[in-house]
Amino acid sequence: MPFRDGTGPRGMGRGRGMGRGRGLGMGRRMGSSSGENSTKTATIVIDPEKCTGCGKCVSVCPTGALSLVDGKAKVDQLRCKGCRACVAVCPTGAIT
Repeated sequence: MPFRDGTGPRGMGRGRGMGRGRGLGMGRRMGSSSGENSTKTATIVIDPEKCTGCGKCVSVCPTGALSLVDGKAKVDQLRCKGCRACVAVCPTGAIT
């Protein structure tokens, strides 16, 4: 195999016969065993001690996953897609 990643020209890839299992180029899924119906969510954590409730994260969130509740930012993990725009705009570093 001429390439370091185990692939080569036309048909010499890892698709069949080499390492049957996840993560070795089994078709288009590339290691995913759950298929198209995956509901993977991002994990954004907000430290309520650092959050000042300025709302900058709420205004920048493209999915509407953030809201202010009792003067603190809260994240809806099901709506969050992990773009981390909120992390970039938080002035106190409360979002990780």
